[in-house]
Amino acid sequence: MIPAGRPNYSYRELKASVIHSGGVIEDFERELASHFGVRHAITFPYGRSALYAALKALNRPEGEVVQPAYNCVVVAHATVAAGHRPVFVDTSVSDPNQDMERMVKAIGPETVAVIPTSIYGVTFDAEGLCEEICSRNRGACILIDCCQALDACWEGNLLLHAGDGALLAFGIGKPMTTLYGGALLTNRPELAAAVRAFRDRTYRTPRQIVAFRRWFYFIASWIAMSTAMTSFTDYLINADTSLSRYLWKLRAREAIRLPEDNDVLMLPLEAAIGRRQVERVSGFMARRGDIAGRYNEAFRKLPNLELLPWEQGSTFAIYTVRLKKPSDRDHVIALMRRGGVQCGTILSYVIPGLECYQERGFSAEAFPHARAWSESVLNIPNHPSMTDRQVQTVIRVMEETFGVLYG
Repeated sequence: MIPAGRPNYSYRELKASVIHSGGVIEDFERELASHFGVRHAITFPYGRSALYAALKALNRPEGEVVQPAYNCVVVAHATVAAGHRPVFVDTSVSDPNQDMERMVKAIGPETVAVIPTSIYGVTFDAEGLCEEICSRNRGACILIDCCQALDACWEGNLLLHAGDGALLAFGIGKPMTTLYGGALLTNRPELAAAVRAFRDRTYRTPRQIVAFRRWFYFIASWIAMSTAMTSFTDYLINADTSLSRYLWKLRAREAIRLPEDNDVLMLPLEAAIGRRQVERVSGFMARRGDIAGRYNEAFRKLPNLELLPWEQGSTFAIYTVRLKKPSDRDHVIALMRRGGVQCGTILSYVIPGLECYQERGFSAEAFPHARAWSESVLNIPNHPSMTDRQVQTVIRVMEETFGVLYG
């Protein structure tokens, strides 16, 4: 089975995870900043931890943080954990990103931060949006969520350069990985100093046993997400097994919380893996773009399927299509799995509609476009380790699946 997602590891990452210097975290931060052309990169145990620390470092408690309703729920969790109120905005009709006009209108005198977000790596006019945000509230901190974007551009300019800072996440499903981990990138020395001071004052050094467990996770994830093991792993996840129950327990949707190890610094072995990944990430993104181009050409002919508006500068971090008949999505996923292609959707919800946010007075009813996107998208494998033969297999299985359903 072709896995839905897979980290691109090599012998160099394996070697780095075992043999690395004492200052590897600082080296990773410098190389990360250099790669993206910013002055400061500050690492954290998770991407959400970077957001949490940035909001805490603003030292403006109980303010509002404007963000998309259709997004990874951990962004809202970090907002609440930092002592702020999320203000959700609906999605655009034409793409899965925030409706920019609605985002600007949601900004008021209580706004302390705004989080424009690239969903799936789809690009947008970040600089234009930031100008509009500043015209409404010049004191609001603009943090561009590039966890699925990395080097996404608009008219040749990196999205992550547009705001006061940018958020990155390095989980194994992201464009580059350090196993877990995240970072705040910024050109603002005062923001960097405040966030770094908060991190160094609040976050603690992990115990050695944590490093051993993380290395075991590195090896286990490498094996479990290999093509040879995907069918077995897929069965364990989808069947009623102890593994599937454990994985569901780890999901962050059911309660507003941060991970128990949110206050632990990034591990040296993660930074060492990250250094090797930074060296290769441009190649990763180029390969994703190549695969996406082949998908776009093949899938545009399929019935009841809509391609996303992948504007020039998008990263195709998670290749996504939209079903014109959302009620068929489970059937499509089942047929694709039967054909040897693991697919699904990582954002099948609207944050204000989750029970833990309904308890705070939110509702998905106010976000019809976000709801429509959450119910209709389908994520297709496009990780850079895919071979040309696997890409062709995905295309063939998609064609067969849609032929069975709509032929």
